[in-house]
Amino acid sequence: MDDTSKSTAKVVSEDLPESPTYSKNPQGSEVSSTFVAFMDDTAKLDSSNPSGQINTTAKALDRWFKERQKQEAQPRLLEIPNEALITSAGPLRITGNLTIVDEEGRVSYANHIDLCRCGKSRGKPNCDGQHLDAEFLHSGRMQEVSDAPTSDRPSKITLSCNKDGPVTFRGRLRLHNNVGQECTKIRGALCRCGQSANKPFCDGSHDKVGFRSKR
Repeated sequence: MDDTSKSTAKVVSEDLPESPTYSKNPQGSEVSSTFVAFMDDTAKLDSSNPSGQINTTAKALDRWFKERQKQEAQPRLLEIPNEALITSAGPLRITGNLTIVDEEGRVSYANHIDLCRCGKSRGKPNCDGQHLDAEFLHSGRMQEVSDAPTSDRPSKITLSCNKDGPVTFRGRLRLHNNVGQECTKIRGALCRCGQSANKPFCDGSHDKVGFRSKR
């Protein structure tokens, strides 16, 4: 190959995208590991979205998690913190690298969940807007203080749904509200009956009021 041909071949090769890399899942099939997920700020709660519902842009991020589930592989950590926004009179909006364990022990992965706080949702643990009809009026204020330092490093958090009780979590979680309060916890129990005096945390009120997570 003469010098002109070599130069042309070099330019062409530099313009080509890199080939994707692959890893093996438990069944031995190849899985692409070059997928990149993005989050934008349009998913943030605003005055036009008082219920705290996640918009279409944010929901699209779950696609990657669901695809990884089909391949029976845990999703790679995204560069997003584990945070919970305590919305005023609405759900607990949790974002991050979430592993969710339901009451039957089934495991799923997501990067967000709108967790019902009023106790009236027909799709528990997810919020379905019933707090509006139930006139759930909690402001989102909290009384707890941090028991762990904040961190910018991405990490996993596991949310476990307890039958007729709270959602417990293990992993660093920063909770905050619209009035500037915040605290960081490593583990805890989140109220979902709507009756705790220490919202968003559980104080055992679900037993007193006969809360049922399945109706």
